[in-house]
Amino acid sequence: MNEKNNFNQNHCYILGPTGPTGPQGLPGSMISVNSTETGPPGTSASVTNSGTIHNVLLDFVIPRGDTGKAPTFQIGSVTTSEPGSNASVTLTPNDNNKNKE
Repeated sequence: MNEKNNFNQNHCYILGPTGPTGPQGLPGSMISVNSTETGPPGTSASVTNSGTIHNVLLDFVIPRGDTGKAPTFQIGSVTTSEPGSNASVTLTPNDNNKNKE
């Protein structure tokens, strides 16, 4: 029997005899991204496995965000000054640019 005592500063433990080697485990899984697509606005995101349990191929679908409206403004006033100086413009957003709560 091959027993051995090991000591260090904090622990004392005893090693017993070495047993037989166990059976080989299952192979590890390989995980890869197969595809990423943009789905229609308002749909749910999804992830599916188009591969197998050991060769995982993930397919992602991520919905497109809603298209925002381009802002429009009214020109309130334009002020000019001496030649060579900058002009000043006051812009007022139209009602469709207000934040909706």
